[in-house]
Amino acid sequence: MRMIIVRHGESEWNRIHRYQGQSDAPLSDLGIRQADALAERLRNEQLDCLYTSPLQRAAHTAEAIARFHPDVPLRQDAALLEIHHGEWQGKFIDEITAAYADGLREWREHPTRSQMPGGESFSNVLKRSLDFRDRVLQEHSGQTIVVSTHDVVIKILVADALGMNMDRMNCIWLTNASISIIEYGEHLPYLVSLSEACHLGRLATAREDQKAL
Repeated sequence: MRMIIVRHGESEWNRIHRYQGQSDAPLSDLGIRQADALAERLRNEQLDCLYTSPLQRAAHTAEAIARFHPDVPLRQDAALLEIHHGEWQGKFIDEITAAYADGLREWREHPTRSQMPGGESFSNVLKRSLDFRDRVLQEHSGQTIVVSTHDVVIKILVADALGMNMDRMNCIWLTNASISIIEYGEHLPYLVSLSEACHLGRLATAREDQKAL
C-alpha cells in the first residue's frame, strides 16, 4: 500500500500563532491557495481512497484534492484528529510559553511522557494513529490512498515507519500542504518522501514563521 500523507493547508490559527489542537480553525487565505496547489500536484495520481480528519482545515484540504478525483471515496475518520491540547487550545504561543514553560519544553523534547493539562495523552494519539494504519493496510493492500491530517499524527506515522524513538518525533518539520509518502510492502515500510513542498513555491510556510501547531 502507498500512503500519501498530506498536512492541511495553513489555518487561521497557524497564521496568528495560536494553539488549536482539536479546535476547528478554518484555512487561512494562504491555506486555501496551498490546498489548491497541493490538489494540482496530485491531480494525476491514481487514487483508490481519500481519508481525512473531520476538522475543517484537513477536510477542506482533502476536498480540494477530491475535486480532481470525483469517483474516489472520501471518508472522514476521527482517528486522524490532531492531539487534543487541553488548556493550551485557543491560547497564543506567548501565553503558553509564559504560563506552561516547563510543560511546553517537555512536549517538545519528550512528548511520550508529556501530558498537556486537560489534554489527550500521547499514548492515546499513538494508539489511534497506529490502529488507523493497521486498518487501512488491511483494507487497501496494493492500493494508493491519500490521508489528510495533522502535525502529530503525521509525525507518528513517519517515526513509526522509520523505527524512530517517538521522543525524537518533534525533530521532524512538516510544512503546511506538504506531502509525505510511505510505502508499505511485505517486509519493511519505506519513507519515500518527507514534507515535499515543491508544488507550493512561494506559498510554502517557513518553519520560523509557524510558532504554534
